[in-house]
Formats: sequence, C-alpha cells, structure tokens
Amino acid sequence: MKQHIIKIFKIVPIILITLSSCDSYLELEPQDNLIQGEFWQNKEQVSAAVAGCYASMNQSAFTSRVLMWGELRAEMIVASESSSNNARNMMKNYILPTNNLVEWKSFYATINYCNLVLEFADGAQENDLSFTEQELHRFKAEVLTIRSLVYFILVRNFKEVPLVLTATANSQTDFYPAKSSEADIIAQIITDLNAAVEDLNLGYSESAAHDKGRMTKGAALAILADVYLWNNQFNDCIAACNSIIELGKYNLVESSEWFNQLFFEGNSTEGIFELQFSDINATIRDGFYISTPNYAPYQEIIDLYFEYPSDVRGDKATFDFSGYVFKYAGINNSGFYRASDEFYNNFIFYRYADVLLMQAEAYILSSDFKNLPVAYNLIDQVHQRAIGAPLDASLDEQSLLTALLLERQKEFAFESKRWYDLLRFARRNEFENQQLILDLADIKSGADDYDQILSYYSDSESYFLPIDQNEVNLNPQLLQNPYYEN
Repeated sequence: MKQHIIKIFKIVPIILITLSSCDSYLELEPQDNLIQGEFWQNKEQVSAAVAGCYASMNQSAFTSRVLMWGELRAEMIVASESSSNNARNMMKNYILPTNNLVEWKSFYATINYCNLVLEFADGAQENDLSFTEQELHRFKAEVLTIRSLVYFILVRNFKEVPLVLTATANSQTDFYPAKSSEADIIAQIITDLNAAVEDLNLGYSESAAHDKGRMTKGAALAILADVYLWNNQFNDCIAACNSIIELGKYNLVESSEWFNQLFFEGNSTEGIFELQFSDINATIRDGFYISTPNYAPYQEIIDLYFEYPSDVRGDKATFDFSGYVFKYAGINNSGFYRASDEFYNNFIFYRYADVLLMQAEAYILSSDFKNLPVAYNLIDQVHQRAIGAPLDASLDEQSLLTALLLERQKEFAFESKRWYDLLRFARRNEFENQQLILDLADIKSGADDYDQILSYYSDSESYFLPIDQNEVNLNPQLLQNPYYEN
C-alpha cells in the first residue's frame, strides 16, 4: 500500500487540475505540490482543493466500480460479448484477489484529497482575513461528507478496510494501516455526517449543477439515513429521513417526467446528490450503449414492468427491447438514442424516492416506531407515481417488505443499488433471509454449473469483496478477507 499511497500523493495536483467537472467551481491553477506552504494561503485555494475532491470521483476508475460493485453480483443485468472476463466472473460471485475490479486505489485517492483539506484548510483561513469561519466550516463539512460517502461504499463492499483519517502529506504518515472493523468505520461515518450536517448549506443558488453536484444538508442526511438502515438503526433512519422531508427542498417529479427530468436532463427537484459530468461519462456509455454494450437488462427484469402496462418506468424508460438500458442511453422517452458523444449523464447517488423508501423500510422494521400504515403510504407514493394506481399489498410486515424490495428494484434499476438492497435484507438476523442471495444461482447458472455457482453464493463471507492482492503484498498489516485467504 505504501507505493500506492505515495503515488496518490504525487498525483494530487494533476488530478485536481485535469479532472474538472461542470463549471468554473472545479477549476484549479497548476501547483507543484499541495503541501507546499505557498499553496494553502487563501480561500480560493481551499475552494479549488475542495473542488478537486469532487473531481477525483469524476473518473472511470471510481464510477465504474461504484456501478459494477452495486450491480454485477445481483440479478439485474447480463453480460454481453464485450464484457470482460473479470466482470463475468464477478457476476457469478467468483472473485479472486487478482481481479482488477476489486482495486480501491481511486477511492483512497479521494479520501486522501479530503484529508488534505481537513488538515490544511485551517492554516489558509488564518492567513486570509476574507476567509470566514463559516466558509471554512462549510468547506470542511463538504469534504467530510464526501469522505463519508466513499467509506460507506467501501464498507458495504469489503466490510473491513483501513480507516485513514489523516492526510498522506509527509514522512510521518503511517503507510501500513491495518483494517478497521465495520462497526468502527460505521461509527466514524455517523460521527462525521452528524457534524457535517450542521455546517453544510441547504443549497447553492449558482446553478442546478452546483445545487445537486455539491454536498448539502440533504445529501449528508441521505447518506446518513442509508448508513443507519444498513446498520439496523431504524429509529435513527426515520429521524434522518424526516429531517430531509422537513427541508421542503425535494419532491417526486411528475409521472410523465420520470424519465426526462431524472435521467435525460438531470438535476431535477427529486435529485439530492448527483455527480456532474461535462465530458463523456464513459462508465455509462461503455457499460450500457456503444455498438455492443458491456451489459444488457436481464429479460426477467424487463418482465417485471409488465405487471402494470402503464408503468412509466417500463419500455423506453428503464429499458428497451433492443437490449439497452434506456435509462442512460435514451432521449426523451421517444425511442431515440444518444450519440456516443452525448453521454453527459449525471451519476445519481441519492434522490427523493430513495428517502421515502428508506423511511418505509425503517418504519416496517423499527421496534419503537413501527408503523405499517405509514410505511405503506410511503411505498405507495413511489408506486402510484409510476403506475397511477394504489399499491396492492397487505398491511403486514412480510407483505410490505416484499412490496418494498420489488418497488426498489423497479425504481432504481441499474442505479447501483440492487446488490446492497439484497445484501441488506439477507444479512439481518444472522442471515435469516440468505435465500435472497442463494436464489441468484438459479439466474446465473446453466444446467451444468448450478452447483458450482451456488457454492460461490453459499458462504456469506463471499458477499464481501477480496482485498486487491497487490495491496496485501505491499502492506504487511493488511489481512486478506477471510473467504479469500486460501
């Protein structure tokens, strides 16, 4: 890991300069080295460094893994001829530590950029009389929230990872960090997000891209609600979702605008945090379009939408019958496709429909605040928006959980959420619902390899990715995840 950390540190200025996003907020003049005293001198330089934290997520090494980690092991997509062998193996939950899809370098690069801001921004504020305490606290809250999001992505995929909270800025840095427990990482994320919410802006008036593309109170609360749900803190999840609702800032877009406003135009009133792109989003284009996309919708997923022919999320919205994920490749639900140079799609991390369904799940499972009628109404808001008719589900816990999981599947198809939904449901109560994962073998296998693929899904330790073998080789303190030790 030392070599990787040093490499990350050396390329910080290059990344911050070149990986710009939608507008001048993400521009940065060249600097020789971010830790040199002449850089951390004023508010503008700190602002540019914060922009670089966002820009570091705007690269295919980051977004492609976010997409693949959230989708490939689930049942939503099938591989095409152009998909890699590593992706095909991940789709069967057959993953080796040498599979390059498990590399986490780009995620720790973002973490380090955030840590640099947290470490050096105070000095810039002391030096610049125009740099207010409020501005300093907001900048630090933004990067705390970015860092929290990245660690949440990592902990859901690896379970235990090194928890690095100081910048790789000098020779005193610990280049060989050991893994921290899932509980410790989750606790740190919760602490950081609760602190950040206090100092974040409600929104930004410069543009819709600023407002949805930067961390706000709503974004931090959405991540926090998701973390609480993952950690079975249902009362806290309900409270975090209520805080988002009470902001009065977000709403479900109209049924007729579900495709156009959310996925073609982007930055809708439903969006909470959307990674912005001014250049081609190759992750989405190469994954779901070009002449032979890497992935196509699984036929049985397409069939789900035909339970209700009026579902606005169906043909020429989420998918089409040509084998494309139309959600990303289409234009104005008209049947036309983007040209290969028109993939400026935002990468949506959170939107208001997610908040409603997260809160519904928490109301169903909470011991103290269980409220099945309220949960039904929350699911029904998303359901009725899509099909124009009430949700057909009984007011009992199991019926509502089944309806909820199905609604999430149809609403967030191909948005990098399905694997985490299945894993979150399956792992509760000591994997009481492990069958949700085991059933994937029926979809992933043929007549000759069912037993083999079922074996890949049978050990719950396999639901977390192996640590990249290069990282293990470089860091003597870094132990391989148990399932992959031999």
